[in-house]
This record gives sequence, C-alpha cells and structure tokens, in this order.
Amino acid sequence: MAGDLRGLALEKAELLSSHLKELLSSGQGYVRARFGVDLGLKPELYPTWVILSTAAAGLLLLISLSWAAVCGGLLAGKKRGSPVTHGSSRSSSSGGGGEPLKAGFAKTAKPEEQKKKNKKKTVEKVPQAAFTEPSNHSESVTTRAGVHLTP
Repeated sequence: MAGDLRGLALEKAELLSSHLKELLSSGQGYVRARFGVDLGLKPELYPTWVILSTAAAGLLLLISLSWAAVCGGLLAGKKRGSPVTHGSSRSSSSGGGGEPLKAGFAKTAKPEEQKKKNKKKTVEKVPQAAFTEPSNHSESVTTRAGVHLTP
C-alpha cells in the first residue's frame, strides 16, 4: 500500500512538472515573440524537483505579498500612535485634562509649508530677458522665438 501511494505521488509530481515545463516553454516563446528576448532557458533539462520547488517558492512569495498587502491596507486606516495631551503644565493649572492631539499632526503641516515655499519661489523668480544683448550694436539680435531684430 505504501508503494502504491509513493508511486501515485511520484506520478502526480511528474505530471505537474511536465505541465509547468510546458508553461515555461510557452512563456519563453511568448517573450521571444513579443519582446525579441531569448531567455536561454531549456525547461526540459531541469529535473522535476527544481521545477516543483521553484513553483512552490513562487507561490509562497505570491501568497505572502498578498497577505502583506491586505493586512497593510487594513492597518493603514487605523490611527497610529497614541494621542498626546496638549501641555501638562496647562492641564494641571486649569484642573482639566489636556486637549488630545493626533501624533501625526506635525507631519501633515510640513508638506503644506513646502508647497507655500515652492509658490513663493516661482513668484519671486525674475523673468529672463527675451533676447540677448549684442556685443556690438551693429549686429542683429535673435530672440528665443527665432525672430531676428536689427537695431
């Protein structure tokens, strides 16, 4: 009975490996036809265990990346960090608890300040001259638009 199970498992592994080799060959043919790149792989030369272990590793990587994306997406909506009170000396003198602030508040203000700085820089820029000054007044001047000006 154990020999039958081992033979059946070996037969299924060979069948799966042959399907994966065919898939790899057709994918390699597609890449060669579509992009003109020869990958230089010969799937028929690789042993069964290499094909199966590579497929298992790829599947495990795909599942782990999917799991990380789903869990990361669920965690992104939650608040990170604990609320911070607004000054301990003020809360003790007024008798009430401090006003809770979000921990990431300071980080959201920085991009807005950066945008304001960028706007100021664009307004403060001095426009460059439309044409260059000639070294000799008898020469003609060409503007950026390609118009020739003569004095």
